[in-house]
Amino acid sequence: MLTNGPRPVPGARIGTASPSRGDPAQLAELVLWTSRRLQRSSMAELGPMGLTPAQARVIRHLEAAGRPVRMADIAAGLEVVPRTVTSVVDDLERAHLVVRAIDPHDRRAILVSLTDEGALAIDRIVQARRRTAGAIFNRLSARERAEMARMLGLVCGPCCGPDGERAPRGHHGPHPHVTRGDR
Repeated sequence: MLTNGPRPVPGARIGTASPSRGDPAQLAELVLWTSRRLQRSSMAELGPMGLTPAQARVIRHLEAAGRPVRMADIAAGLEVVPRTVTSVVDDLERAHLVVRAIDPHDRRAILVSLTDEGALAIDRIVQARRRTAGAIFNRLSARERAEMARMLGLVCGPCCGPDGERAPRGHHGPHPHVTRGDR
């Protein structure tokens, strides 16, 4: 269960002055705690839909691609191991949200695409993502959110500038970190 107040950051000593926010180790902890809060909130939003955050990521990735995508390309785009994608796609296929087909250009490869039902789930997933992000980031002003996005874009690297549209060199699919729900 999420609380409204700030949580203590691991490693911060209780009863001492607030730790320096410029310390790289402290920043790493804050990013990790924020990520965990986002993950828990996402699970709470997606659970009633029968989805996990990993399943929602695959659905959003397929929607952003706008075409069938090879399993290996899904794994690369989401920066996970192929076995993870296989398990997630298995579950999505059982739920009738995606379908697999043999790649006509390479019969050894499998293409995954959204079903009509999967495409209909996109708007619910996007709204859940907005609610999750809003619950955490709406305490910041629009200016503070823009500055945070700019700084995190710098940390993320060249594929994640503040516009979120630059893809890594040689990348031909959707942006690996930004999907329709983030724009």
